[in-house]
Amino acid sequence: MPLFDENFIKWIEANRNIDVAKLRLRYANASNDIKEAISQIECRLKAGDKFSRCRPIGGCVVPDTPVNFPQWFPSPLSVEQATSLSVACFHASLIPENCRLLDMTMGLGMDSATIATKNNIETIAIERDERLCQFAAANYRNLKNFTIINADSVDWLRNTTLTFDWIFIDPARRDNVGHRVYNIHDCTPDVAEILPIMLAHSSNILIKLSPMLDIAATIADLKRVANIYIVEEKGDVRELLVHINNDAIDEAESTNIVAVNESGRFEFNRKQEATATESYSVPIAGDYIYEPYPMIMKAGPFKLLCTRYNVGALHPNTHLYTSNCIIDEFPGKKYKIENVVPYNSKYIKRLAKDYPEASISVRNFPITASQLRAKLKVKEGDALKISGVTLKDGQRVLLIMNRI
Repeated sequence: MPLFDENFIKWIEANRNIDVAKLRLRYANASNDIKEAISQIECRLKAGDKFSRCRPIGGCVVPDTPVNFPQWFPSPLSVEQATSLSVACFHASLIPENCRLLDMTMGLGMDSATIATKNNIETIAIERDERLCQFAAANYRNLKNFTIINADSVDWLRNTTLTFDWIFIDPARRDNVGHRVYNIHDCTPDVAEILPIMLAHSSNILIKLSPMLDIAATIADLKRVANIYIVEEKGDVRELLVHINNDAIDEAESTNIVAVNESGRFEFNRKQEATATESYSVPIAGDYIYEPYPMIMKAGPFKLLCTRYNVGALHPNTHLYTSNCIIDEFPGKKYKIENVVPYNSKYIKRLAKDYPEASISVRNFPITASQLRAKLKVKEGDALKISGVTLKDGQRVLLIMNRI
C-alpha cells in the first residue's frame, strides 16, 4: 500500500518551488495532510544532494544509479541524522558479497538499503520506531534481499537463533531529552555492554561512533578492534567506524587505523607511528606547505607523514609540513610559499600594504585568527592565505601562501 496517495504527491509537485515559510503561513489552519506535504517539501530541500550524489570516499566504487535514494522522510531530523549516500557507499564497500547482514539501528535506512543493493547480500534491518519502518518500507519496497523488522533490536537478537556474517549498528547519540551525547556508554544501545550478544551471532561487527571520541580510548573500551575507519566527507570528520572481529588481536598498537575521504585513504598503526622519525624544516619562499586533511589530524600519524612523504615538520605541535618540491600524494591541502615574514611590529605595520586581502589562519600560535586579522588590518579575501605559525626553534612567523 502506498504511503501517500496521488493527490498528495500532485500537491507536493505543484508547491515544491514555493518558500516553505510562506507555505506554513498560508496553510497554518490546513489539514494534517497539507502540513505533512509541507514537511516533505522541507525535508527534500534539507536533503539537497545528500542522498543522490555519491562521492568515492576511500576509493570505493560509485554506483551508476542511486537505486536506494529515499523519496519520503519521517521528519527533518531524520534527514539530518541519516547517513549520506557517499558514506553509505563506503560502508557497503567493506561488506563482501554473498553474505548475510543485520542492521540493528535502521533509522532512515540509507546504510541498510545501500548494502542490500550489493549482489546477494541478504540484509535484515531492525528499527524500534514504527513510523521510520513505515517510511523505509515505502522508500525501499523494490529492493531485493531487504527485510524490515519493527522491534527492539537487542531483545530481538537475544531471542533469535539466526547468525550473520556482519552486524552493523549506529547507536543513537541523543539522550531522552534530545541532547547530544558522545561517550559509548551514554549512547543507545550501549554497544560495549551488548558486544558479547552481538559476537555470539556474528564474527564481524561494524559500529558507527561519534568523531569526537578518542581513538585509543575507543580501542580500549571495545577490545578485539581489527580496524578503525576515520571517515571524512566534505572537509569534516563524520564518524569513527569501528570494525570488531572475533579473531582480532587485542593489542591497541596493532589496530589498523584507516583515514578516508574523497581524495583517498591513509593507513597505518600506532606501532608504525611510534617508530617513525619526525624531521624538521624551516619554510622559505618558493617552497611548499602541506596542511593535513581533518581525517589525518584526527588519526595523528604526525611523525609518519615525514617518513612516508619526505617532508619536514615546522614544529611538533604546528602540524604543518614543508618541502622544496611538490608532493602530489600528500594527504592534505597544498600551498606554495610566496613569502615568510617575521612576526614582529616592524613587519606587521606594513604587511597590509603588500597584502591587502587574504584568508587568515593560525597554527600553534599565541593569538586567534580573528585577533591576528585585527593586528594585520588585512581584509578578507581568497587570493592569498596568511598563516601565523610557530617554528621548531620557537620563532613565530607569518606564512604568505598561494593555494595549489
